[in-house]
Amino acid sequence: MKFKNQIKDEKEKIRKFFNEQYVKMKMMAAVGGLILLAVNLSLTIYPYVEHRNIHPYAAIPLIFLGIMFLIWFGSHIYVKKMEMYRTEKRAEVLFNPYTIYAMNPFQEMTFVHLHLPIMESVCATLPEGEDKEKMKKNVIMVKRWCDKGFILKEDFPKHLKRYYLTKKQKRL
Repeated sequence: MKFKNQIKDEKEKIRKFFNEQYVKMKMMAAVGGLILLAVNLSLTIYPYVEHRNIHPYAAIPLIFLGIMFLIWFGSHIYVKKMEMYRTEKRAEVLFNPYTIYAMNPFQEMTFVHLHLPIMESVCATLPEGEDKEKMKKNVIMVKRWCDKGFILKEDFPKHLKRYYLTKKQKRL
C-alpha cells in the first residue's frame, strides 16, 4: 500500500513539473514571439539597406532596435492615447466575481480577525437605541458574509445588484 502512495506522489511531482514548465512557456510566448518577429523583420529588411555598405553586425541590431521601438511606440499610442483597452479593463473588474461579491481568503481573514471584533466592541459600548440596533444588524450581516464566503445578493444596494453575476448564490 505504501508503494502505491509513493507512485502517486511521484506521478504528481512529474505532472506538477510539466505543468509549471508549460505555464512558464505560455507566459514567455508573447514576448518570445515579439522578439522573433523583430529578428525576422530585421533579417528581411537588411538586404534592402545592404547597398549602403553598412556592416551586417551593426545594421541588423539597429534595424531590430528600430522595429522594437516602433512596436513599443505603436502599443503606447494604442493603449494610452487611444484607450483601446478601457473596456477590457472595466470588464475584467465587472465580470470577476472576486472583485464584486466573492471574498478572497485575505479579505475573509481580515473581516473575521479585524473588522468584526472592532464592530462588536463598538456595538457593546453604544448606548441602547437606534444606533445600537443598526450596528447589531451590521454585525450579523458581516458574520453571515464571512460564514458563506461571499456577499449575498439581498445585501447589495439596489443600484449594484445588476453587477451580481450568478443566479446561484454559492461560494466560488
